[in-house]
Amino acid sequence: MKKTNTDAPFFLLMGKIGDLVFANVLWLVCCIPVVTAGASTLGLFTVVNKLAAREDYTVRTDFFKAFKRDFKQSTALWLVVLLGGLAGFRGLQIATAQDTASNGVLAAASFLLLLVVGCCGSWDFALLARFSYPKALSALADGGRMTLANLLSSVGILAFLAWLPLLAKAAPAWFVYLAPLALLIGGSGSALGMAALMRPAFAKLEKAGRKEEETDPEEF
Repeated sequence: MKKTNTDAPFFLLMGKIGDLVFANVLWLVCCIPVVTAGASTLGLFTVVNKLAAREDYTVRTDFFKAFKRDFKQSTALWLVVLLGGLAGFRGLQIATAQDTASNGVLAAASFLLLLVVGCCGSWDFALLARFSYPKALSALADGGRMTLANLLSSVGILAFLAWLPLLAKAAPAWFVYLAPLALLIGGSGSALGMAALMRPAFAKLEKAGRKEEETDPEEF
């Protein structure tokens, strides 16, 4: 019987897809309590950052190690992102209730707030997953700086954040067809896309000595 070559590109690709599905499931399950959504997102970015950097990783170990290591910082970031997002959505709801000049300004401001929260929040979690931060405020400030310093990548990040809601709005039929696939791999796939866009900026930081200090694998 001919021996199967597990190092062939097809099997390597299937392995990566399987890892993304597993990471996505972990992320969704750990987001269910809502309060742990920040730590769950941090764990997801830890995995996809290593994938984008072509480093060795183990989905479960890396996910939960990051989940435990920076739980406080990631939860604080999540609360800021959640409050900012709720404020933006509430502003849009109020603005669309009546068509007035003042509501038009409110709608524009609310929409801008949502863009800032989505983009900066993505940078924040990716930075905290990749580098060591003693306080969430430091990661929050760096996320804002990275958003402005990498505008093209930031636009791409917004596209990865918005593609599913936009699809649901513009093409509901396609959304229904793609919903099962999005449920399986949508979150981790989008996060990997973001990590790939962030990779050049992170490579510069790592070259400058900002790479996180690895903890003892036996610690978890």
